[in-house]
Amino acid sequence: MIQQSSLGWSLPFQEYIPHEPDRFWIQNIARQLPFLADFIPADLLIHCPVGDQQQFVTVAEAKPTVRQSFYRRPQAGLHFVPEPSSAIWQAYHSGELAIGSMGKVVNGQPMNQVAYPLLGDHGIAAILVLERNLYEELKHTESKRQLYRTAITRLVGTLIEKAKISSIALPPMSPGDALLLINNRGTIMHASAVALNLARRLGLPEQLEGLEWDETFAAREGHELRQVHTNPIFQEGELVTPHLTVAVRTIPVSPDDYSIGHVTVLHDITELKQKDRELIVKSTLVKEVHHRVKNNLQTVAGLLRLQQRRSQNPEIKAILNDSITRIASIALVHEYLSQDDLGVVDLEELAENLLSNTLQGMLDPEKRIATQMVCPKPLTLPSAQATSAALVLNELLNNTIKHAFSGRTEGKVTLRLDDTDDGVVMTIVDNGIGLPESFNPATDGNLGWQIIRTLVKDDLHGHLAIERGDGTSISVTIPHVKPVDPGTAAGQHP
Repeated sequence: MIQQSSLGWSLPFQEYIPHEPDRFWIQNIARQLPFLADFIPADLLIHCPVGDQQQFVTVAEAKPTVRQSFYRRPQAGLHFVPEPSSAIWQAYHSGELAIGSMGKVVNGQPMNQVAYPLLGDHGIAAILVLERNLYEELKHTESKRQLYRTAITRLVGTLIEKAKISSIALPPMSPGDALLLINNRGTIMHASAVALNLARRLGLPEQLEGLEWDETFAAREGHELRQVHTNPIFQEGELVTPHLTVAVRTIPVSPDDYSIGHVTVLHDITELKQKDRELIVKSTLVKEVHHRVKNNLQTVAGLLRLQQRRSQNPEIKAILNDSITRIASIALVHEYLSQDDLGVVDLEELAENLLSNTLQGMLDPEKRIATQMVCPKPLTLPSAQATSAALVLNELLNNTIKHAFSGRTEGKVTLRLDDTDDGVVMTIVDNGIGLPESFNPATDGNLGWQIIRTLVKDDLHGHLAIERGDGTSISVTIPHVKPVDPGTAAGQHP
């Protein structure tokens, strides 16, 4: 089955490359095709021999995005027999790099074809073919054409060798990426048109060729080159200037000499960095707001406690206590949000704290009520749902501790959290005296039940279920929040 991915079109390699080391190698080469297709630019294809009839099958391909491809349709999966004069045939039988006839017209475009034999442990495993539009070469001077040929040959050869030890893929080039070819002494040998435009924006000389990279880009006043990471294929850095931030990707080639030592790709990430900074500022502000809201709610709760202590009326004391626990549950949500900028709350941790607070504030010291918390897997709720869920849990736990064990000194309460297809389910089970058979929360419930019903139905858009038996089981189902499609929300080289 042919599959399309970021690697272009590819086939199951094991069908045509039976030996594991060769298959690992060829797959790693295929990962580099999208970058090479736009760097050169050219069509790149990997052909594998099939059977004993000198037939080949195309197992991977990548088309350039900055130039027109030679092919209107995908080539992966196609079987063919190459002509004896073709570069594919010559490379396969000689085991050496082969160049096809210059200027062969394919779909109205003159082609320059180069075939690289990929010699594995059991013979030639595949042929990497590079098909470049001849016009791409003719638009440059002879010296530039030779420099390009050298850079392409060495880069392809380097990536072929490094694919034996590394599966890291070069990120594909973007249309706005700038390209520099730099020799082993740090001299810029070639700068693309995009690179010259970037140099102007950086306040650098418009003629970069012949200048030193370090002296031109990195060593200027106000410029700082930061190393981000290094791997066997390339090095990633950032050039930070007063006005621009540029990602610098350096790809060493082998052999390196006075003509070419490495390929450097520059990508302007100024806007991306600015957005990152704005997100950090917004995140900090949001966390600070949650922190202040939490403090304000705790202050209000403290004032109500003072009022509760001063009151001599048991009924007023109970009402104030209920209000304090409700405020505390909301404050608890804001406390989590002030510590984490993900916009979600750990539901298990929130529930454990609510259960602990309820036992401390409501449980009669003479009663022995055992509690159990069950959460088979980690669960989180978006901040928009967390506050309402906390209030619902608070009311249910308060009602359970207050009324379920009336006239009893012992009991057990289990709080269970589950993630189901219907949503997150919060279930409180007790072995208490149970609700009366005629109890209807819509008509018989107190203020707490009215709060529960309103939040579950109108705010969480969920479902409340009550089961009677040896005690009571109350479940609240909170539907999953569907992620917003960015496209729907927005309406939509060298």
